[in-house]
Amino acid sequence: MDAPLMGTDHYIYRRDGKIYVRKIGAGDPVIFLHAVGLSGWTWGPVIDQFAREYTCYNIDLPGHDRSDIPPRKYFMEDYTDAITDVMDTIGLESTNIVADHTGTVLSLMLAGRHPDKVRRMVLDGLPYWNKEVGSVIWEKWFLPKYTDTSSYHIPVRPQWGWEDWQVDHPGLDRSVYEKMKEIHQRSRLWIRLSQEANSSYDVQEAAVKVKSPTLLLYGETDVLRRGEKRALEAIQGSVARIVSGSEGVVHQQKPDEFVSIAIDFLNQ
Repeated sequence: MDAPLMGTDHYIYRRDGKIYVRKIGAGDPVIFLHAVGLSGWTWGPVIDQFAREYTCYNIDLPGHDRSDIPPRKYFMEDYTDAITDVMDTIGLESTNIVADHTGTVLSLMLAGRHPDKVRRMVLDGLPYWNKEVGSVIWEKWFLPKYTDTSSYHIPVRPQWGWEDWQVDHPGLDRSVYEKMKEIHQRSRLWIRLSQEANSSYDVQEAAVKVKSPTLLLYGETDVLRRGEKRALEAIQGSVARIVSGSEGVVHQQKPDEFVSIAIDFLNQ
């Protein structure tokens, strides 16, 4: 078994607070972007394998885990600006990206707004919607879960226990639940605002601007596959791989297969 690699911890200082970045490995750069409600921690099962071929920059997005919570509501454009600030500060003119859910949307935005900054992208579970569909998903799926009206000026998600999270996330690993619980407890308001920003963003509009080679990865029974065909048609030169036996979040459920597929694509 290969020995664990040693990484270094860094903070990028911005007007809205500092952003945590863990650097590990050597080679061409890869930035890792996580979903709302988690952090760079989610890449733990796979990042060492990437780091044997790439210099990996694992980011905690603003408001998540070891990064500061900004003093104002963020929209998706603000998150993208934060990523470009990280790149500029550490001297990355361009990079590959490996991303998960909300991170996949940010990747599309970055590639569309700054095509010179993005080489290739591996997107694990792209939620492909326009503003209208995103609004429906927000109102029917997310909003009913925000039932705690006593903690903040707007309703937030209650502090759910393990059994509640299992109902909402079938097949959820206990370690992932513990990390999600930790991040939600830090600021359930920030998680709500971030999810609202994600749901209200027009992913379809961003997709047609992307020129970077893109790999779309989905679990075999992932509900997000409903947008797979339209995403492939919109993103120039994109390809899709479906991982059997996965319900979604492939890098957590099938880490070895995820690494093999992703590195093969990045090395092309």
